[in-house]
Amino acid sequence: MLTAVVFLAILMTAVLVHELAHYLAARSVGVPVRAFSVGMGPVLLRRHWRGTEWRISLLPLGGYVDLPGMSASVDDDGSWRAPTDGMARLRLGPKAWVLSAGVLANYLLGTLLLASAVVLAPGYRELLSGTPVEVDGAQVVAVAEGSQAAALGVRPGDEVVRLNAIADPNPQQMVAELGQARSLELELRGEDGSTRVVRSSWPPPDVPAGERPLLGVQLAPLHVPGVGFGTALLESVDFGVRMFPEMVVAFVRGFASAVAGRPNEDVAGPVGMVSMVGQAAQVGLAPVLLLAALINFSLAVFNLLPIPGLDGGRLLLASVVSARGRPFRPGQEEAIHFAGIMAVLVLILLITVQELGGILGG
Repeated sequence: MLTAVVFLAILMTAVLVHELAHYLAARSVGVPVRAFSVGMGPVLLRRHWRGTEWRISLLPLGGYVDLPGMSASVDDDGSWRAPTDGMARLRLGPKAWVLSAGVLANYLLGTLLLASAVVLAPGYRELLSGTPVEVDGAQVVAVAEGSQAAALGVRPGDEVVRLNAIADPNPQQMVAELGQARSLELELRGEDGSTRVVRSSWPPPDVPAGERPLLGVQLAPLHVPGVGFGTALLESVDFGVRMFPEMVVAFVRGFASAVAGRPNEDVAGPVGMVSMVGQAAQVGLAPVLLLAALINFSLAVFNLLPIPGLDGGRLLLASVVSARGRPFRPGQEEAIHFAGIMAVLVLILLITVQELGGILGG
């Protein structure tokens, strides 16, 4: 239940911010908005305000804005008629502003969410800069069942006071020391404040030659330097810019893998996103904010792809119309966008089938 609530909150927030940006951008250039819907499908509730019909619809899977001049209309005799109002009367510049506003809004929201996650969990700063964060101390978060640590009585919550000759080691220092040590002496401080020392031969006798010996604990730093929101925000902006080309490449690789039926590690479908949200929700607020930020960045990049039906595809066709100086024939642009939307839905379906196959296959 928690996973569903968190997933819908992330999805609805991202989509509604995207559509609200389209609404505000359209109003800023004098284009009226016929309707703004929270949710999809049958309308449950509608109210008129400032020339717009505000709707609450049945399915909580996003929302939409209805802008005039976005598509041709059909006359009573069945013939297509090109639009002449709303978006159709705009020059390329204002039209590009309205079409790209949702992408910019998702990028901005992703930046704010990422900065907030870093402030709450400064260890995430390493994700932004790629530079390891200097941390102090180490605490045992989890102990693997049947491991050497379990045999020695190491418990979750223990703080590592000393490992061999290293006082107050951080997790990286512990990994390095355990990889080369010839004996093991751990001084631990329990959650009740008492200390104890455990000793063992090292590496364990059952470790095959050439393999790295493992103690069997999950470690977390005790102290991570804090970071101000301003610094985190600047680093988040830089991260979003640097990640843009990498996300584009990831989408292309992921879609190609989905079409070819190969394992896909670049793009997550609905099942994959729900799984990630569930794992993040079990840990705490910071990882949920981090995941929400990455989802917003992904939505921004995805919508900017030059695929008909998406914002990027509409921008591409608007640029073609502007370059050649005349619009498409009535119904032609609609057919192109319909084909693009169908292609996107097929790709999402293929990715979802692969994800379900991976789950059912173990």
